[in-house]
Parts: sequence; structure tokens; C-alpha cells
Amino acid sequence: MRNEVKGEEKQRQMFLSLYNNDYEYLFCEIPVFARSVDVVKYNVETNSITAIEFKLNDWKRVIKQALDVRISFDYLEICVLKPKTEKTQRKIIDECERKGIGLYFYNEFQMTFEKILEPLKMQEVWGTQKLSIIEYLKKNIFRGKKCLNY
Repeated sequence: MRNEVKGEEKQRQMFLSLYNNDYEYLFCEIPVFARSVDVVKYNVETNSITAIEFKLNDWKRVIKQALDVRISFDYLEICVLKPKTEKTQRKIIDECERKGIGLYFYNEFQMTFEKILEPLKMQEVWGTQKLSIIEYLKKNIFRGKKCLNY
């Protein structure tokens, strides 16, 4: 289990180092309800927030993790290790499509990310909770506590 956590942290750090968007800030380990979201993407142009969860294995669990916080975010995305078989890749893609979740596949050997699906806007967002998260993020921008700013 500990090696998997190290691997997920490496996966997340690689994602952060390669991510590039002039209008977005990325924040790590943002508290939401009784847990933390791996990465929150804040788009200052659209004032939207996206939760991104990372997992090397157990893609069903990472989908559940993302869905657990869906009421707080405009968009949900997950990043998983690219499965070796087309069949498993298809299962993940189909499930994410059904749920409106954006999907990245991570190739750990090439250290690349492939965006497979764009997320759909969540139908129900708890406005008060979303604003609370955005205010938390804005405070941390000014304190320099974000992961990376691109």
C-alpha cells in the first residue's frame, strides 16, 4: 500500500509538472467534506472548479472518490495508469462517459498523460459549497500555497 501511495504521488507530481494552461491554478490536497481532493483546478476565466483524483490501480474506487465530492465541483476528472488491455481501457472509458467524468490515462514508462475524455458539467452543484472552496483557493493563491501556477 505504501508503495502505491508513493507511485500515486509521483503520478500527480508528473501531471503537475506537465500541465499548462494560462487561466488555471492547480491546488493539491484541498479539504472537501471529511476528506481531501488530490488536485483542484481553478479556472479564473470561467470561475469554475474541477476535482481531479489520481490512482494507479482500482479505477472503480477513484471514480467513487470523484463522485463523492461531485456536489461541490463544476467538473470531475480522474487519472489512472493506462490499462494494458483494450477491454479494461474500454470499461473505464464507458464508465466515465456514463458519469460525465473526464479521463486521463498515465503511461508510467513514457511518463506521459493522454486526455481520453473531457468532463461534462455537473448538473447539480451546491453553490454555497462551491463558493466556499473558491474562497479557500483564492486565499491560498495570495499566500503562495498552490501546487503550481501555469
